[in-house]
Amino acid sequence: MRNPNGTGSIFKKKGKSRKPYIVRAAAYLTEEGKYKRPIIGSAETLKEAKKILFEFNSRNLNVDYADLKLIDLFNHWTESNHVKNIKTEETFYRYSTDFKSIFEDILECKFIFLDYKDYQTRLDKYAKNKGKAALTVLKSIYVDAIKNKIVSENIPLYLESSSQITKTVERVVFEDNFVRLLWKRYENTKDRYSAMILMLFYSGMRSADLLRIENKNINLKERYFVTGSKTEAGMNRQIPIHHLIFPIIKKFMNDDKYLFKEQYDSLKYQFDKILSEYNTSGNLHSIRHTFITKMRRLKNESASKIKKIVGHKEKDITDGVYTHWTIKELRDVINKLVY
Repeated sequence: MRNPNGTGSIFKKKGKSRKPYIVRAAAYLTEEGKYKRPIIGSAETLKEAKKILFEFNSRNLNVDYADLKLIDLFNHWTESNHVKNIKTEETFYRYSTDFKSIFEDILECKFIFLDYKDYQTRLDKYAKNKGKAALTVLKSIYVDAIKNKIVSENIPLYLESSSQITKTVERVVFEDNFVRLLWKRYENTKDRYSAMILMLFYSGMRSADLLRIENKNINLKERYFVTGSKTEAGMNRQIPIHHLIFPIIKKFMNDDKYLFKEQYDSLKYQFDKILSEYNTSGNLHSIRHTFITKMRRLKNESASKIKKIVGHKEKDITDGVYTHWTIKELRDVINKLVY
C-alpha cells in the first residue's frame, strides 16, 4: 500500500542485507532548487520500517532543515544572546567543553533526527556536574530551534544528568623553574607554541581567549590588547602586556585576522608533550591558576586590579563600580610578575 503524499516512503534494497528496508522522509526543496529525500533509517522487516516512519512523522520534523547538524546549532549558540548572559568566561568555557566532550560522537549527526536516547545514553556516562553543564547548552539550543521551527519537540525537558559524583580536581601551580625552562626552549627554537604558552603564563588568559586575539586589537603603543571573549564579563577586556612578552607579540603580529591561527586541540597536544618531556603534571588551565596565584602573592597590590586583569567579576561594589584603573596602572602591576 502506497503511503499518503508528504509522509515519506519505504523501499527494499536488492541483494542480501541485514537491514534491507530503507526509510526516507518526505521530499523537500534544497537551496539549489533540487528535491531531496533524506534517509532517516533502515530496518530488518517492513513492520519495523513502518514504525520508524510513523515515529518520524509523529515528531513533526521539518525536513527543510534536514542537513543541519548538531555542531551547526552549537556554533550558533556560541554567538547567541544565551552566551552573552553567561557571567564569566570560565563558565562559558566549561559549558562548551563539557557539551562537546559528552556529545562528541553525534556532533556531526543531523540535528532533527536526534532523539531522547541519543542524548540520554551519553549523559549517563558522565558525572552529574558535567552533564548539567552540557544540558544547559542543549536546552538553549532547543529553545532557539523551536523558535525557528526547526523542531517542535523539546527533548531536553525529559533528559537528566547522571547521579555520578564529580571527583575533586587538584589544582596545579607550576614551579618557577618550569617557566624558565620554557624560556630556554623558546630562545632555542622560536617556535609558535612555546611563544603562545609563555603569553598565557604572563597574561593569565584562558587559552580560548588567546586564540581569539585579533591583530587589530593589539595596541603596541600603550602595550595592551583586547580579548575576544564571548561573555559579558570578559568582552572587550583590556589586558596589559607584560614587558617580557612584548617582543613575542611584536614578532608574531601579522596581516591576517588573528594573531595565532592554531586550534585549541593542537595547542593542548603540544603543551601535553612539553609536560611529558619535563615530567611535569598539569594542563592548560593550570597556567591561569598559576598566574592568579602568583599575582595574589604580590605585596601592596589591590585585589581589584588583579581581578580587572584576569577578568573576574567584582564582588566589592566600591572597587567594581567606582574605581577605574588606567591601563598604565594595570601594566605596572603585571610587570611585577616574576617567575
